[in-house]
Amino acid sequence: MSEAVEPHRGDLSLIAMWRFLVRHIVILASFVVIFSMLAALLAFSLKPMYRAEVVVWPADSSSGLGGLTSQLGGLASLAGINLGGGGGKKSDEALEFLRSRNFTAAFIERHALMPVLFAKKWDSSRGRWREGVDIPTIAEGVARFSKRVRQISEDRRTGVVTMSIVWGDRVAAAQWANWLISEADQALRDRAISEQSRSIDYLKAEAERTPSVEIGNAISKLMETELKNAMVARTRDAYSFKVIDPALVRDQKDYDSPNRPLIVFLGAGFGLVVGAIVAATRQRRVERR
Repeated sequence: MSEAVEPHRGDLSLIAMWRFLVRHIVILASFVVIFSMLAALLAFSLKPMYRAEVVVWPADSSSGLGGLTSQLGGLASLAGINLGGGGGKKSDEALEFLRSRNFTAAFIERHALMPVLFAKKWDSSRGRWREGVDIPTIAEGVARFSKRVRQISEDRRTGVVTMSIVWGDRVAAAQWANWLISEADQALRDRAISEQSRSIDYLKAEAERTPSVEIGNAISKLMETELKNAMVARTRDAYSFKVIDPALVRDQKDYDSPNRPLIVFLGAGFGLVVGAIVAATRQRRVERR
């Protein structure tokens, strides 16, 4: 006679698990419902955070004076003129300026964002910091803004930069994102115009002092190029950041966080685990009696 085939241990485990679930369905369901409700309360009590994104392309603001490098490289360097095709470096410089602490601090101060960033410490009715709290410094404001509010990512393959503002006020988030790009571009434009003006003044002085016709002609070419660059800086709509897609105000329901369905799902899962532990403990106590 053939021997009876014993059930596989895995089958026994699944059967035992199924019997355990059926036997303690009331306990398990109770904990799932309770923890799901608690998770739902938590999810709906959290303040929605909205994400506003502005997509930009760092514009090439390099001088491009390659033909004069060999003639007046040292003089041009003294004048502060970029001779090479430094488009990549200019783009990196613009991006680092956007991230810089100085620009961020100036932005926060210009728009009076300290009371907004530290709203719990600010007494809006009196228009001053609450008594007994440590008044936050601008350095703390910059750190909070850089870590929690502003996010900058760059696609190294395409050079496209995406800057995001995550904030509870969807209108303010879009405004801050657009203002940051606009004001950074204007600051870089003003700095470039100032540098070019100093370079032109320096080259004019050198042209008056030099007796060489050849060097004088080269200086004239440098001045001509710098004047063109200054004109571009003054007239071009986007100097360092060309906006591809400006930030828009998100719909009220289109929030970035919290992920309420996920929180409720995790709460239900946690309730199932807790319920299983409680049910297993009760079952062991019954078996020991």
